[in-house]
Amino acid sequence: MLIQAVVVLMGLVAFGIPIAAALGWLAFSLNFTFSTSPLYRTLGDIAWQNSTEFLLVAIPMFVLLGEILLRSGIASKMYEGMVQWLGWLPGGLMHSNIGACSLFAATSGSSVATAATIGTVALPEVQKRKYNERLFLGTLAAGGTLGILIPPSINLILYGLLTDTSVPELYLAGFLPGLLLAGLFMLTVIIACTFKKSWAVQKSR
Repeated sequence: MLIQAVVVLMGLVAFGIPIAAALGWLAFSLNFTFSTSPLYRTLGDIAWQNSTEFLLVAIPMFVLLGEILLRSGIASKMYEGMVQWLGWLPGGLMHSNIGACSLFAATSGSSVATAATIGTVALPEVQKRKYNERLFLGTLAAGGTLGILIPPSINLILYGLLTDTSVPELYLAGFLPGLLLAGLFMLTVIIACTFKKSWAVQKSR
């Protein structure tokens, strides 16, 4: 069964099918071959049970909080604060991008919301200060991924519901990896800008 599952999965991925869809097709194909209980008969029950959990109320609240922070101008002030704290490091505002993404991730719980919000505030600085555009945008994209790791995370809520795992325990487990990942992102920027100073050229305001 394991060999057949790996072969089917690798074949679907080789055809360029997205991972989520490939896993779905894999489950259905193995279901008809190896399962005694048809998967399609239990999908409705599984979807209903997981969609009625009260913890799901937290998801739209996190999204709403992120929108409030953006529209009220708090996100811009938070970014300016990170500029004052981290702007002296080699790479300047690119460290502020990662730091601001880390802070915003701790309020929105969404990678998309984190990258979109901090990107809206930070993008005008690329041309103004003459940073290397690819590296600057890379810090925004990488920093945005912290939204699914640093609590509160929407993905951790969904994972906890689907696997019957304690969400508070998942949150506690996400802090250290999230902070370590943010530190590694910043270390990468420091190394890149130390060896190639032209990538971190700044103009005065």
